[in-house]
Amino acid sequence: MGLFDDQTKFVQDGAEYDHADPRPELAPGSVRRFVYGGEPKIIAQVPLAGGGTVEVHGYATHYNQDWVNVAWTDDVFQHLTCWVPAADVRRPAEGEWRGRYVQF
Repeated sequence: MGLFDDQTKFVQDGAEYDHADPRPELAPGSVRRFVYGGEPKIIAQVPLAGGGTVEVHGYATHYNQDWVNVAWTDDVFQHLTCWVPAADVRRPAEGEWRGRYVQF
């Protein structure tokens, strides 16, 4: 992994995962950023490299109509980000979110 490559391997609830790291083609000017410091808490189904998904509790940082950039912290306090289809991201119900602090 190079210095500027995104981290894809993470540990959650004691299990190791490798997210698929989808790189959607985003039209210039189509992506918006949530207000810095006001990023909403979300629950997302993150696609895995070997197929399937895993639920992560994190924050939404950027978005467009079809995609959301999700940021979260894993069990060993690594900061990760991944683009996720918007249909696989939702706001948590009261008391449902179990994420960790993510420093932006």
